[in-house]
Amino acid sequence: MSGSNLPVTSREYKLMLNVDRFKDRTEGSQMFLNLIDFLIKKEGGNITEKQDKEEKRQTSYLDTEELALHQRGFALRLREEAKTPAEFQINFKFRASDRYLSAAQDVSSPSPSAISKFEEDVLPPLVSKFSHSTTIKNGSAPDLSSENKVASLFPAVESLGLKGNPAIKTIKDFTAAEIVRKLCKFQFGDPTTIKASLSFWYLTKEAAAWPLVAEFSFDYDLGEAAPAGSLEKFPAPVVDGANRFYTALQAQTGWMSPSGTTKTAFALDAL
Repeated sequence: MSGSNLPVTSREYKLMLNVDRFKDRTEGSQMFLNLIDFLIKKEGGNITEKQDKEEKRQTSYLDTEELALHQRGFALRLREEAKTPAEFQINFKFRASDRYLSAAQDVSSPSPSAISKFEEDVLPPLVSKFSHSTTIKNGSAPDLSSENKVASLFPAVESLGLKGNPAIKTIKDFTAAEIVRKLCKFQFGDPTTIKASLSFWYLTKEAAAWPLVAEFSFDYDLGEAAPAGSLEKFPAPVVDGANRFYTALQAQTGWMSPSGTTKTAFALDAL
C-alpha cells in the first residue's frame, strides 16, 4: 500500500430512482428528462445536447462465499458488453470515504488493456466517496473462478490474506441485464460538459418487464490532467451548479427510490 494521494480525474453523482416510474422505460425516461431540463435551467444551467441512445450489457459482481473482497472494501465486477466482436470488462475497485486510504490501494494490473482511475462518487445527500479502480478488457470470457485466477489479473489480491485459494463466483448467482440510456449533456457557466444517463437492471432476458433497479447519474471530467505531484482543479461554477442541481433533484421525492440502495448493495443482497 502506497501512502501517496492521487488527483481525482472525474466526479460522478448518483441517485437511485423509483422503479415504478419506469414500467414504460421510454415514457419514464422522457418524463425524467423533462424534469431535469427544468431543474438544470432553474439552477442557472442549460442542456446543450439531448440524447436518445441505449446500450446493453450483462453485469455481475463476483466474490468468495464469505464475501471476503467486499469485507475488505473491494469489488470485482464483470460486464459483457453487447458488441460485435465480443467485449468483456473486468473491473477491480476499492471505494472508501477516506480519500487517502482509497488512493493508497494497489488495484493495478499487468494487462496491456488496463486503465486505472481515481474518481469521486457523490451520494445522497451530498457525501463523497473515493473510488480507485482498474478496468481491463478481454475478447473472451475471463476465468475468474479462484483467487489465483483473479490475482493473475490483479496481483494485489494475493496480499489480501484470503486463505487456501478460495473459489470466486457470481454473488447470489445474480446477473443483471443492464440497459444504459444516455439522456443529455449540460453545462453550468463553464465550457465543461456534464454527461447524464439512466441505468436500469432487469432479470436476465426480461428487459421488457419492470426494472429491478433504476439509477440516475451524471459526471464531469477534469479538463486537463493535473501536473505531476499536484491535485485536481475543477471549475467552481461547474461544481456549484452540479451540487445545487443534485440537491434540488433529491427534493423530487416521488422520483426517488424509497430504499435508497446502490447497485452494488443490490447485487450483494440480490433476490
